[in-house]
Amino acid sequence: MRKIALFLASFVLLMVITTPLSVSALFGPSSLSTSFGGRIISVLPCEEGFFFVTIIPAGVFPISYVWTPGTITKLAGPPRTPGQQILGLADTPITCTVFGFLTLVAQRMQMVGTSPI
Repeated sequence: MRKIALFLASFVLLMVITTPLSVSALFGPSSLSTSFGGRIISVLPCEEGFFFVTIIPAGVFPISYVWTPGTITKLAGPPRTPGQQILGLADTPITCTVFGFLTLVAQRMQMVGTSPI
């Protein structure tokens, strides 16, 4: 009887320890995000204080993303210069108003790193 109780206690302890790891792998920030990367071809400042960034990945058509002040920014700061290399994660669609009247929609950058160029 004592071996069964010890087995059950160790099994429950193992489940309690490993559950947070498996839940974070399934439902963590990167599981809901799409990764992106490439060379920046244009950066447009938005009226909301955002940047509308268009990149060209290797061998594919240009794709646009929106940098916000809430974006986790690493390395050389927010994307500002065409020609920089960029790598990051994007999540939900967001709007960006440029030139006072044009509203553009793209995915919000969740985390981004840029090259120093």
